[in-house]
Amino acid sequence: MSAMEQEDKHPSPDVRIATGSDQSSEYSKRNDNGIVLIPQPSDDPEDPLNWPMRKKIIIFASICLAGFAGQMSPNSNQLTFVYQIPAYHKTQTDLLNSVAAGLAGWVAGPFFIIPLVAVIGRSSVVLWSLVAIFACQIWAAEMTGANDYISFTISRLFCGTFGGIPAILGSGYIMDMFYLHQRGKAFAIFEVLIIFAVVGGGTLGGFIAEHKPWNYVFWWTLGPVGAAVLAVFFFVEDTTFPRDPSMPKRAPLPKGWFANRIATFLPGTKTQPSGKGREFYPQVRKAITPLQITFTPITLLTGTYIFIALGLPIMQASTLATYLERPEEAGGYGFSSLQMAFFTMTAWVGIISAQVYGFFFNDKTPLWLARRRGGTWHTEYRLANTILPSIILPIGLGIYGAGLEYHLHFMVLALGSFLIWFGALLALPVCYNYIIECFLNNPVEASVSLNAYRVSFGLMSVFIVTQWQSSVGVGWMWGMGAFLIVFVDLIMAGIILKGHLVRKWTATLGSSLDVTEDGANISAKKEGGV
Repeated sequence: MSAMEQEDKHPSPDVRIATGSDQSSEYSKRNDNGIVLIPQPSDDPEDPLNWPMRKKIIIFASICLAGFAGQMSPNSNQLTFVYQIPAYHKTQTDLLNSVAAGLAGWVAGPFFIIPLVAVIGRSSVVLWSLVAIFACQIWAAEMTGANDYISFTISRLFCGTFGGIPAILGSGYIMDMFYLHQRGKAFAIFEVLIIFAVVGGGTLGGFIAEHKPWNYVFWWTLGPVGAAVLAVFFFVEDTTFPRDPSMPKRAPLPKGWFANRIATFLPGTKTQPSGKGREFYPQVRKAITPLQITFTPITLLTGTYIFIALGLPIMQASTLATYLERPEEAGGYGFSSLQMAFFTMTAWVGIISAQVYGFFFNDKTPLWLARRRGGTWHTEYRLANTILPSIILPIGLGIYGAGLEYHLHFMVLALGSFLIWFGALLALPVCYNYIIECFLNNPVEASVSLNAYRVSFGLMSVFIVTQWQSSVGVGWMWGMGAFLIVFVDLIMAGIILKGHLVRKWTATLGSSLDVTEDGANISAKKEGGV
């Protein structure tokens, strides 16, 4: 039985405690550990909070697989693009631009596709995005001719456009199905898997390219993408449930399995309230909400932290082949694609270690802080888990840069790579969880915003890394990256201490998006201190 299942197997009888910012007394349900269930489950069987934990975990696992398969596909060739140079008669920079095309799709695609959720439903968008990814991978694998470079690059752009969709929409399922005290674990699992896909897809492609033609790095992905299509179709259900009584509700979906699948996915309009998605204004509103969230003060500050803290690791992964596969006489390490694949295992270890740490502490630490301060919840408690990665990341970048500058043993680079990815993947789920809890009514739109911040630096780096490195040298390029982390660490410290005030600026600017759970009593007990 999972930790989540154990926590909420038997919610205790209602107990009278204070909840909400007004601290009014009311009956509230809590679990066996005395943690108040936030949000409070309704009496409606359609409410995903009332679903059995086993059902929630099956849906969550399917969405995790969808996010993983979708995210790994656009960059399948990030370690093997040098093998395509003879096929297209292009330069290494040209092929690196094809990797950038996938990143560009990651950034821009969600802004155009996510509004479709209001028309055909969230689950339907996930399913058909996976189908599009499947087609794009076949497209790329077939582009082996000398004149196919442009078509291949376009396939990467479209694959990136659809590839980020399941990962972004996953946040909505987490917010719908899990309580506040469970979300840290869920986000740790989900976001770490998403970034693991970025690294893992390239690693597996490196193993394959050592023994097979380069286009096999696209063919093999059809297995996991196809499995994700089947998992979503067979197991994922619509989890949207309006908790605001003033919001329109959809009619209950058919109970029969096949009829339910048709209603959910073909195309899924029955998952939306009657009339919603067909009116012009709601469509425009859905399209601009991610932009509104992107430029709110709290998102700008947290997004800047993510922009640097996640952008530099993405830059490291995107440019790794240019350092390690370069011949030794040219200052590289002369790695083959197989050796490259083994080297990226250092990032795997860092990512897995971050997932284990996050599973145990991403909820425990903020809950401990809330109890120690009287049991009242404040969203900024989530950010306590960014302190450790803020220390680790600049150290890792410094070690990595020094290793390249002085051509140290590749194990020095491996240590730097481990620290970079361990630190980055400790921070990412926490920041995602925090921003989404700052905009509770718009979790998907908040994810779109953070996705843009997360990928943008990695996209930019593809175009500037050559000039940056030639200007300051490889060691100082990564050393400057370490100093940039220290700079955004100061921003994060300000958010931890004064984030509640920054969030008030959003309301002052006239936005109605700032809906949080601040002021709710998460526990009736107080553990030492005030």
